Amino acid sequence: MSQAVPPIQLTPEERDHLWYMPQQPGGRVVPEHLQQRLQDLGLVTAPLANGQRGITVLGDKVRRGVI
Repeated sequence: MSQAVPPIQLTPEERDHLWYMPQQPGGRVVPEHLQQRLQDLGLVTAPLANGQRGITVLGDKVRRGVI
């Protein structure tokens, strides 16, 4: 049985930048305040050992439009 996921409200800017997480060398730079906001929503992880944030399962579902 799956739990209900609360609605996630993203601004167009947040939704756009979610596609660029995790950041890649030479790729689009996601501002720190947007990374923190996405982390607060549970869409990306806290910074990993390499300093990057990874996408969560929830974040991937939001990114693909499943949620």
